[in-house]
Amino acid sequence: MVLAWAAAAAPARADALPQAPPGLREDIADALVRPQGPRFAAYRWPREPEIVALYYGAGWCAPCHAFVPELRAVYDALRAAGADTEVVYVGLDASEREMHRYMTRQAMPWPAIDHRRVERMPGLRALGGMAPPNLVLLDREGRVLASGWAGRRYAGLAPVLRAWVERVGGNAPVADRRGGTAPDVQR
Repeated sequence: MVLAWAAAAAPARADALPQAPPGLREDIADALVRPQGPRFAAYRWPREPEIVALYYGAGWCAPCHAFVPELRAVYDALRAAGADTEVVYVGLDASEREMHRYMTRQAMPWPAIDHRRVERMPGLRALGGMAPPNLVLLDREGRVLASGWAGRRYAGLAPVLRAWVERVGGNAPVADRRGGTAPDVQR
């Protein structure tokens, strides 16, 4: 399957991708929360997913606001196709309240890393790159499969979305930046 969200950026070389610290997947699973009313509540996956897409964003980031509907479309299509994948929001917001506001306004259906714990997870923060938005794919062993950042070079989010769709093999028609719908092409 090919994802035609944007064709410009080439994916980063595997040796240029950041490395996740050992145990990061376990640390993520232990720090999950979801908005519940005006606060956050602890969350546990019923079963840990094969691929985790870490979405680094913030309510103050205009490109983040523009990206969330695209991320949601891909996520929804992959889940509907039965893909064993999940998004986790890594909030770069200044406060828990701002993080909650951004998540609820964007109707994010996925869990987040507890705002209070992000600062105590330097390996997680390092994967975020130099600025949001970013998307980082982690496999079950915690290996980075794709990232919008490769060192100081920003390849963008389209290659990561493509890699995600290709990796899990779902059918994900996605609107491109010009507002049209990308064709759903089989592998």
